[in-house]
Amino acid sequence: MTITDVRLFAYRQGQWRGRLNEQPHVDDSVPTTATLPPAAARGALGRPLPTGTAALLSAAPYPRTPACPADVPLPPGDRLGHLLVAGLGLQRREPSNRFNDHRAIASVRSKFPVHAFVVAPDGSTVYLDLYRHALVDLPVAVTADGDLAELLPAPGEATVLLAARYTDLPTPYGRLRCALSLLELGVNLRALHVAADLMDVRARQRWDGADVTAAGRLIARSGPGVWTPPLVLTLQGVGLLPPARPLPHSREPGPLQYAEDDARLRQESRHASLLDSAEVTMPLTELSRAELDRAASEPARGVPELPVRDVGTARLHWARALWNRTAGRTPEGVSGFSARPTTLGEDFLADLLAWSALPAPGPLAEVGRMVRNTVALQRVAGLPTGRYTAVDGRLEPDHPDPGLMQALQDSFSYPLTPVVDCGLRHASAMWVFSADLDAILDAFGPAGWSLLQLWCGWATHGVATAAAAHGLFARPARSFEEYRMQYLMGLPQELVPVFSVTCGRSRFDEPMLDLRT
Repeated sequence: MTITDVRLFAYRQGQWRGRLNEQPHVDDSVPTTATLPPAAARGALGRPLPTGTAALLSAAPYPRTPACPADVPLPPGDRLGHLLVAGLGLQRREPSNRFNDHRAIASVRSKFPVHAFVVAPDGSTVYLDLYRHALVDLPVAVTADGDLAELLPAPGEATVLLAARYTDLPTPYGRLRCALSLLELGVNLRALHVAADLMDVRARQRWDGADVTAAGRLIARSGPGVWTPPLVLTLQGVGLLPPARPLPHSREPGPLQYAEDDARLRQESRHASLLDSAEVTMPLTELSRAELDRAASEPARGVPELPVRDVGTARLHWARALWNRTAGRTPEGVSGFSARPTTLGEDFLADLLAWSALPAPGPLAEVGRMVRNTVALQRVAGLPTGRYTAVDGRLEPDHPDPGLMQALQDSFSYPLTPVVDCGLRHASAMWVFSADLDAILDAFGPAGWSLLQLWCGWATHGVATAAAAHGLFARPARSFEEYRMQYLMGLPQELVPVFSVTCGRSRFDEPMLDLRT
């Protein structure tokens, strides 16, 4: 896969997609494999996840960490279990939202294509099944002399693999499933780092090609499917896993239980766009020595250092901060997101800047330095409405424009109609990530485009968490015309918008079903 091949692939799902008539028109009734566990992760043996995560997080005021210090004794496996639930777990279901379920992380139409696997020091492997609230055993053993040996953690540690399955997103997205899967992979990476901070665990990212390749082999042995290259993390200080036992109310699935979904998985895995995606992302398994040297100095934190304030809008605990995370809400029968005008203070702006500026692990941090962060603000910290550039955790004024939010809404991909709400005109902030793709490919080779998507996911989860802590929604989107966005945000010709996050106060609210444990 050459740089030219990657560039063409990126442009076809970026600024060329409209001109090539490849703009996806997604039918929400199209079935996907989103709730299908891997074939090998459907057995009756496993380790139940602990309960009480929400109560544990309720005892810690945002943004203080840790919520559960390392010297607090927990039963075997509970620290890892609480970490996984805090980072990736179910939150709620909303009666009027057709895109359930909801977790502490963002996802396109709530499909959640990123799956998590864990390797324990004894070589046992498990799959995180949030619906069964358990780590389900896999029939794959890791040995010190086997072809998966790179994944074997030291005593007291755990190896976590994150990978996105393309077929969990609707087929009409086509090639765009690749970028969206990588973006969500970056979101989940940040979520695990945040959870590690809450549980007083150090998360170490592993970028070596041998580790990533071994992780890919393990995931392939879990059953059919087309996956992104995995992200590999070592969690230090999580203790031992409890022994496997029969899971409550579980039995081996019958031959017909997953037949329809398995057939869909086999059929959709042959889609031509997924073959292109596999080739474009393969360079992530072949990072150069320079990238690996950069990875050696990765930061371990996902939560920035922030003061606990007695004033402002973020006077809440961590359980509520994670519960608040949402991509926006509308009444039943209306899609999109609603918003109402609200005035926010300097505490919100400080959190937004700190969360977005925290460096990502390894080579992602180097890519992040090549991304411009442009922010449209209104009614925030007394600043004039207009656009600003975020540099090293501070704002530089760019251009005042009282009509900017309305202009951004007018250029959004879905307009305001009786059945579609678009609250961008009332939003508090719109964060836009833009980059010179040619410069990134020159600096990082064919892996540069994939690393850029991962970084955008990392930063997006930071913006979303900051927004949630202040009771705001955060809607990640690529639903914009690149050239129009480039003009409105005052970007030079070489900088192309890659992703955006819109934050605001929802106009719609209703009681919800709490799924936290």
